[in-house]
Amino acid sequence: RQMSLLLRRPPGREAYPGDVFYCHSRLLERAAKLSDAMGKGSMTALPIIETQAGDVSAYIPTNVISITDGQVFLSSDL
Repeated sequence: RQMSLLLRRPPGREAYPGDVFYCHSRLLERAAKLSDAMGKGSMTALPIIETQAGDVSAYIPTNVISITDGQVFLSSDL
């Protein structure tokens, strides 16, 4: 809810802004896109999501999982 208020956007699912998927995908797409002067290319982004009680079915984890090509699930006991 606070995120929606700060961005001045109406809340959507679970009170997140309706365009949070777009925001996440934009951040991941530009994570390390190198300029021509730096030799072009890109680097892989490794987003890390901490879940509440290991619930990967919450909105933000499923949002990031749907954007990325693969996932690694680790236990918080590690």
